Amino acid sequence: MVKQIYNKRMAIDILKAKNLKVTPQRIELMNGIYELGHASIEMIYRRIRNKFPTISIATIYKIVDTLLHKNILDEIHISVGKNRYELRGKSHTHHICTICGKISDIYLNSKLLLKQIKNEGYSPLKCEIYFYGICPNCQK
Repeated sequence: MVKQIYNKRMAIDILKAKNLKVTPQRIELMNGIYELGHASIEMIYRRIRNKFPTISIATIYKIVDTLLHKNILDEIHISVGKNRYELRGKSHTHHICTICGKISDIYLNSKLLLKQIKNEGYSPLKCEIYFYGICPNCQK
């Protein structure tokens, strides 16, 4: 995963730009997803619970749902295991290792693919591409 520079101030700016209330829980959730990379609800909950012991998993679901609807997060729908979440960034595809479950970001030239789809008469709204296979670490 290509890491971009990210900090608490960016989380605050993103929330404000989307007209959302800036709360410590939302900031911590966004920071947690950034640090974890591709995080499940349970992974997010375990991380946030350390800082906010009274937070419920239902609250995590509500925050994630809000951030999804405001296009701050993307949901990764995988066939092995639970869905994961990541901060929205540059368009990319995912490789999911069928042995260890690691999700890796792969940056492809999506402009060529979109051009081909549009030439076929389609108007794509969203593109999700997943590659399943064995990651370099598991091939060793």
